[in-house]
Amino acid sequence: MEIDPKNVPVMKKCCRTCPFKLNEKGLYQDMKLANEVIKRTLFQAHQICHGTEGENREPNHRCKGAFDHNMEIYKRLGFDHLVE
Repeated sequence: MEIDPKNVPVMKKCCRTCPFKLNEKGLYQDMKLANEVIKRTLFQAHQICHGTEGENREPNHRCKGAFDHNMEIYKRLGFDHLVE
């Protein structure tokens, strides 16, 4: 599915089931899934927050955890000005 990122805002905070949400030890609550999302999206796509898309599976928001993680990489590489 192709989406226009300008039409799908990033979540204001991580949803309850976000794999990037930190657990009590300060680690991602689902490291395996977070790594899969990173591998799938870095330099290629935006991750839709599945916790907010509802029954119709329409993309309502982008995943805050994936966005923040990937944005840190883009900043370090000097590409953050290219991200919407």
